Amino acid sequence: MSREDAYQDSLKRGALVNLLGLAAKLIFPLYFVLATWMFGEQVMGLFFLASFLVELGISAVSSGFNDAVIVYGSHSSDDEAKADHLYRVMGTGFGLTLATGALLLVATFLGADVLGARFYPDRPTLPGLLRIGALSLPFIALSQIAIAATKAKMHMQYDALINGLVKPFGLLGFSALAWALGAKAEGLLWAHTVTWAVLAVLAVRAYGKHFDVGRTARAALAFKLDRQVLGFAIPQSLNMTFNKYLTRLDVLMLAHFGFSNAAVAFYATGALVTSNIREVKLIFSQALAPVAARFHAQGDPAAFEATLGKVSRWTTSLAMPILLAALILRDDLLVLVDASYVGDTRFMAVLLIPPFLSCAFGLAGNSIVFTGHSRWNLVNSLLVAGLNTVFNLWLIPRMGLLGAAVATALAASLISALQIVELGLLERIWLRPGHVWQPHLVGGLLLAGALLAWDPAQLGGVPTRVGLAVAGALLYSAGLLAVRHPEALGLAARLKARLAGPPEVDP
Repeated sequence: MSREDAYQDSLKRGALVNLLGLAAKLIFPLYFVLATWMFGEQVMGLFFLASFLVELGISAVSSGFNDAVIVYGSHSSDDEAKADHLYRVMGTGFGLTLATGALLLVATFLGADVLGARFYPDRPTLPGLLRIGALSLPFIALSQIAIAATKAKMHMQYDALINGLVKPFGLLGFSALAWALGAKAEGLLWAHTVTWAVLAVLAVRAYGKHFDVGRTARAALAFKLDRQVLGFAIPQSLNMTFNKYLTRLDVLMLAHFGFSNAAVAFYATGALVTSNIREVKLIFSQALAPVAARFHAQGDPAAFEATLGKVSRWTTSLAMPILLAALILRDDLLVLVDASYVGDTRFMAVLLIPPFLSCAFGLAGNSIVFTGHSRWNLVNSLLVAGLNTVFNLWLIPRMGLLGAAVATALAASLISALQIVELGLLERIWLRPGHVWQPHLVGGLLLAGALLAWDPAQLGGVPTRVGLAVAGALLYSAGLLAVRHPEALGLAARLKARLAGPPEVDP
């Protein structure tokens, strides 16, 4: 087996594990449904505001250093002669991410009152909620850097099991306990903190199966920082923090403009439902990272480009029918969460644009990171974060919830365009139409057909809309076969062979 074939097999295995993890992550939206049933939309609106602010700190703690450990750890993980470099990378990752988490914890405790008084004076309990949420930051830092290290050795199962399975069940269990004890928003934040503490223990145990924990601790305490990791991780952490700011700014601005907790919860729930579609890309991006890093280190842009095109076709193909179903069933999904979530849901239709762009073109942005150009993504995020702030300030007072969604969609479109062009110019790696056109063509035709009704979410009753979503998925599958989508044809051939049974053997 060639080196490229071995990497492709590793990519497929990693994607399969992450796909199983995605199936487990379907429990996560159930967490928000049950939490809303238990605590009500008023409490959830305040919880969403507090947790989204804490998420900015989470991005600073658990993004850039995680990516650095995956990328640079992958360079050394298969070579015993490079063990010293490997543990220097791990020590740098663990030391700096834990230090960042501790600093942000202190900053939150000191600055929560100022932030609350300046931007959210109508929500006096917010500073206390932020302090509870900030207690989770060191646990998040420890758990996610440990899981990232296992990915560097192509072990994707720990992320799927710990983040995909244990996390949502932990949140559900501890949140139910908080509700039974009569707690409100503070109980939900404590449930998050305790859950992350459990995840940290499990993640460190997983790390210890593949790495020497003592050697890692000594490397972290030696303060011999890997300059390459540091130069990559800091701009990437800032980039991911600004990216999180972009995706959460709409909710933060709605609260700042005085929208009620119920309105904030209504919008935030729609945003979370649509943003979960991004998980389709994460199935493959996390598996692609170590493979892409190896291709780049070996100077093989042709293999990199072919793999990028293939994986982008996979992500778009899987995401398209989910997007169509969400467009049709968006009213029903929101009412399922809470009976009070009724009204104009056009904002949710617009919020489907960012996850589509992420699944269709977002791997270009990941590839900029995989090739070590994290500063470019930081520049993109800074530029678009500023523009998105202006968009929200301008559109929310004029259009309300729909204005917040339009601002988010505009920002996502700018980011996608910049990343595609920059990857091509920096590395001569292009996301070529010849690799990805099939799902775009078929999905675009079906979307155009659905919009002939102007708004398919208003067609008939729930059974009619469910039937329309199922019919759309079937038509989409047939369309992929008609345009000779490679993976669809391969899957159809395997299904046909299985249904036909084993070949007959002549006596």
